[in-house]
Amino acid sequence: MSLRIYCLAATAAIMLHACSKQTQPAPADDPSSTETRTPIENAIATNVTVTYTDESSFVNSLSSYGFKNPAQLNLNRVGTSSGYTAVYGFNIPSDRQVKGFKWNSGDEQTTEWRPQGITGFTWSGRNFLLVTWFGCGPNDIEGVANQHKGVRVSLVDITSMSNITYRHILLVQNKANMSNSELYRATNSYVQLGSYAPVTIHAGGVACYAGKIYVADTRLGIRVFDLSKFISASTGDTDERIGKETDGSLKAFNYAYILPQSGYYKITNASPFSCIELGSGATSSDKMLWTGQYVEAGSTTVPKVYGFHLNASGQIVTSPQPEVITPIDNDNTNVHGIQGVYRAGTKTFMTTTGNTSYEGSTARLTRYNDGAAAGVRYRWPHGTEDLYLEPATGYLWNLTEYETSKYGEDNRCVFAVRLSDYD
Repeated sequence: MSLRIYCLAATAAIMLHACSKQTQPAPADDPSSTETRTPIENAIATNVTVTYTDESSFVNSLSSYGFKNPAQLNLNRVGTSSGYTAVYGFNIPSDRQVKGFKWNSGDEQTTEWRPQGITGFTWSGRNFLLVTWFGCGPNDIEGVANQHKGVRVSLVDITSMSNITYRHILLVQNKANMSNSELYRATNSYVQLGSYAPVTIHAGGVACYAGKIYVADTRLGIRVFDLSKFISASTGDTDERIGKETDGSLKAFNYAYILPQSGYYKITNASPFSCIELGSGATSSDKMLWTGQYVEAGSTTVPKVYGFHLNASGQIVTSPQPEVITPIDNDNTNVHGIQGVYRAGTKTFMTTTGNTSYEGSTARLTRYNDGAAAGVRYRWPHGTEDLYLEPATGYLWNLTEYETSKYGEDNRCVFAVRLSDYD
């Protein structure tokens, strides 16, 4: 295990940008506050420290089991593009609906897991989405105790929207991390075996770049995984065992594949890391990870969006230094309840929840142009979460999270719109 510490402190340097064109939004919400905010431009993030811990030696300790890439996994579940626009709180206007899908009935209904983050990539000529789910506990749904399983990810093949297949994979980390309270949170009991343990975080967002997967860890920063390091595990046994058995077999709560953590970034003075997505900086070639903060209205904390520059290998770099913006909502207040973020150039797109009900949903899509006096809001489906911009198509992907029992009808769907319709 090795550490690389990046101390990133600088005097704030303000960079002014011209506003781009504005498009007509949905009808404005009634302002919840008359307090106004002075626009805060994109700036250097001061007093931010990024520490990377390399755990590749742990991953390599499992190499004898054979590593697989996404194209080699058996996708055993089937999604459907039919009916995704009919889920609870889906309110995208018909002329802006592009495509989407629903999970199978079991995954629509399960109360043990809730989907959160979304990203995508291409591999061997196939188009994939990757979605994170966190294990629910009683604080999420009364009577449910699945939080000990941590995080699973769904690898979804959307090459053909008429043939959507997917598979759930369990994220795991070095068992040694269990002694570090920043990396592992003890929950309800289960059978812990050798070698590896669950990743017990909320996984509110996920991004992908240069063969790496970046999962948001609310308080810590970012967990990192390698897309070419999936490993087969044994199934058919109890779903309460995880790790390496004394006979050498691998268990993962009855999941057939695991994806081991290859490292993590501890980032100070930028939490909570409620969502994450790959975007760009001043130019399209300047690749950045953007994280958003979920802060409820009424809090004294001002919600911000942070940007971290990547090199071609997908590592966060010290130069250029991280950036920070404080986006403004359509009523001149701060943008609260951020669930997803995508930023390119001088524009930040955010999904938010906790707003007044409009067209069957308390969610919105907010666009903020640097330097504008206020942002622009659009209607958006209920239960909205993380964002992902598909570069090849310009489609902005999103997903909704709630189980069928919450509203008495399906809510979970994954959908895409054209970013140009909201730009």
